[in-house]
Amino acid sequence: MWGERLFYPKGRKYGSAAQGLRIGMPGLLCGEQVRARLRALVQRAPEVVVKVAGGGRGMRAISEHLCYISRRGALALEDERGELALGPQALKDLGQEWRLAGAEIPWLSQRREAFQLMLSMPPATDPWAVLGAARDFARGEFTRNKFAMVLHEPSTDPRSTRAHVHLVVRAQGRDGQRLRPYMADLTRWRQAFAERLMERGIAASATWRQSRGEPYRAGTPWYHYVHQQECAPWSARLGQVSVATQVAVLQAWREVASALARSEDEQDRTLAAQTLDFVRAMPLVAAREALLQQREPSHLRPSVQQPAAERGRPQSPEPARHRSWTR
Repeated sequence: MWGERLFYPKGRKYGSAAQGLRIGMPGLLCGEQVRARLRALVQRAPEVVVKVAGGGRGMRAISEHLCYISRRGALALEDERGELALGPQALKDLGQEWRLAGAEIPWLSQRREAFQLMLSMPPATDPWAVLGAARDFARGEFTRNKFAMVLHEPSTDPRSTRAHVHLVVRAQGRDGQRLRPYMADLTRWRQAFAERLMERGIAASATWRQSRGEPYRAGTPWYHYVHQQECAPWSARLGQVSVATQVAVLQAWREVASALARSEDEQDRTLAAQTLDFVRAMPLVAAREALLQQREPSHLRPSVQQPAAERGRPQSPEPARHRSWTR
């Protein structure tokens, strides 16, 4: 239960009920799955990247993207059947097949007819392992959709220093249902891709930033909350929600480490010690301690050495930057 809360700090919501039934919502994590993810996390395994780069609005945009990722037919595109499309004519035939597979895709459209994903790992990762993991990931997640994929290596893509796979998925499936990915779907895709990499002996992890205890980037509500900057009211509310999420994550870490420490298995107790070391080194813990020390200004805290005659005097008004967070 605590492992579930740790790796899904915001809860697992997969869009609408119909969408959740279509994609297949996973059940609760078992003990071995929690242990495997904990080991990968505390050992600082590289985080996988699954990015939705956009979507093709019409056959024109899809054809241009297929032409771009295949370097105008110089690189072979692999479809869901494992067949390769190499050369300009094969690329044109693939586009024609996509256009007529199911409802015809117009040349120009106002809605997304395809989704473009990019899956990557750090530069030292074996490119062919990344391609194999991406292939298994696509066949497991998009069983009802047509897709095409291609591997880009640093030798073939001088603008990138890491091997990555471009994956294009047709929005409408064979059953007529359209793909509508939500944020929770993206999280599940990252975890599925990481599992396919671990099956090939590649150390990989896919966790929330909150679970790793990493602070938010500059400009986000949590960043403004930590640095006590003036924000809009909606940012203040989001910042308070983020703080509640971080508190829940720290509680989950505490309970998981406590459960492992009470285990009779020596490996579990070793993992508990590694977990505590990981939590102590998290940036969130240091930032939270500094925040608690600077939360209340010194002129608002009652002083023991303050004379009794001055204790009843009215205090100076609270700065506006603090009032914005207490509304």
